[in-house]
Amino acid sequence: MFLTSGQESYKAGEVIFREGSHGKAVYIVSSGRVEISKTAGGRKVVVEKMGPGAIFGMMTFIDPSARSATATAVEDTVLDIVDKNFLDKEFNQLASSFRQLLVTLVRRLKKTTDDFVAAAAHLEPQASGTIRISFKKESDFFKAYISNLPKGGLFVKTMKILPENTLLKVDFTLPNSEHVLHTMGKVAWTRTEAMSSEKMPAGMGIEFIEMNPEDEKLFKSYMESFKSL
Repeated sequence: MFLTSGQESYKAGEVIFREGSHGKAVYIVSSGRVEISKTAGGRKVVVEKMGPGAIFGMMTFIDPSARSATATAVEDTVLDIVDKNFLDKEFNQLASSFRQLLVTLVRRLKKTTDDFVAAAAHLEPQASGTIRISFKKESDFFKAYISNLPKGGLFVKTMKILPENTLLKVDFTLPNSEHVLHTMGKVAWTRTEAMSSEKMPAGMGIEFIEMNPEDEKLFKSYMESFKSL
């Protein structure tokens, strides 16, 4: 049984710690769910999702270095913090040769995980093509933006209707910006010419699936700026 020194609470989507940050805290999931992920080739790769009773953060305790992954609360989550003095006492009671064995195992596991993430990052879904859109006015963007999809999306006015679930790369610029945002998209729904009208033209609703992490930050910041108005 681990001794704990307190609890921390996180809202859904809140980051517990980031890859590359420093810290030696070891956590036990008391309630909720936590996602462990790494970034490779500009893409987020989910390594593991864990629920109540799961322990994480111990790699950095055994082999002091930067965090090897990012931990994020998938839903509202409560974490028990394992008491550091308890861990230090138990770890220091081990024979030095056995402590070194644990350090070696942790480093090997980190390398194996890095190799897996690098390979997974290259297994990108095959896109059927690329759609490029440049929004000059905010009104044009919000006419095209689809808010009722899980990660948002864009309506693309076109007569060339693709089948639903077709994967596409979507490159677009926000109003008053020259930066191109990149995301993988999926045809969520279509409106054919026969179903169209003057106010509801033919086209496709493209759902965002996975956006470049840095572009996602910029996009969220842009959308947040309108919530306060």
